[in-house]
Amino acid sequence: VALTPDNDVWWEGLTDQPPESLSDWTCQPWTPDCGRKAAHPNARYTAPAVNLPVLDSDWEKPEGVPISAILFGGRRATTVPLVSEAFSWQ
Repeated sequence: VALTPDNDVWWEGLTDQPPESLSDWTCQPWTPDCGRKAAHPNARYTAPAVNLPVLDSDWEKPEGVPISAILFGGRRATTVPLVSEAFSWQ
């Protein structure tokens, strides 16, 4: 995704009009007329956490919520395993 001047995220299609300036996904300055996309093509998979039907009601509390698993998925089979498993946090 691209970053707005106030460090929020943005990607093509998020808003009707793009912001006037951003830092693109390669950390380069970006404007709507620079001729390239601001966000990585896979940024379309970014979604607000509030869209998750299983989101804990306490997710925004400063003390946090317990985490029992972290899932990671990707298509980089030659650089990282597609599935990793740990039996403890230690």
